[in-house]
Amino acid sequence: MDERTFRAVVASVLVGAFALAVIVAVAVLLPRSPVPTPNAAVTTSLPPLPTPSIAPTRILGPELRASVIGVGQIPRGGASGNTLVLQFLEVGVDAIPSAAGSFRVTLTDGAGSGSTVAFVGTPSVQAPGSLGATVARLGPNALLVSILGADPNNVELLSIRGLGIGASATAALGALRIHLDRFSGSLVTGAESSSLPPGTVVANP
Repeated sequence: MDERTFRAVVASVLVGAFALAVIVAVAVLLPRSPVPTPNAAVTTSLPPLPTPSIAPTRILGPELRASVIGVGQIPRGGASGNTLVLQFLEVGVDAIPSAAGSFRVTLTDGAGSGSTVAFVGTPSVQAPGSLGATVARLGPNALLVSILGADPNNVELLSIRGLGIGASATAALGALRIHLDRFSGSLVTGAESSSLPPGTVVANP
């Protein structure tokens, strides 16, 4: 083999080696495409489920707003005219559930005694028919107010009229009080005002 041929063979070998080196380098440095794994689980991203809305809860509170038109001064040993008016106004359109309920009305003198004062006259109720309201005497100084239902679409007013107040000769001087308690049934949450001033006992001139 002459020198020219030898050089040609060496050059061919070097070129081939260089090309092989380039191919290997490219294969090592380039990132490989992921090959799917047989039987691999496929994860699907689903949109979040809507959060269920919570129905608003009715907040319980006093169902009635109580007020009084008093009788003024009552002399010891005497009585007032039958001008007392007790009013009970529903605080909201549907504050009173449509069911039966009741509460007690008690009269006391300025010292807290109920034995020295009394309701006089005959009580009567003024109220919408939807309430089915009634009033009954529990004793000389106590009344029971009852209802059978309510109108969920209207604010209702219940009034008790036809009564006066009598005071014995031993009644304490000063302001009388009317107390509301024993709320039950549909009226169990009571009234905003549970103590009312219906008049004042004064000394008999």
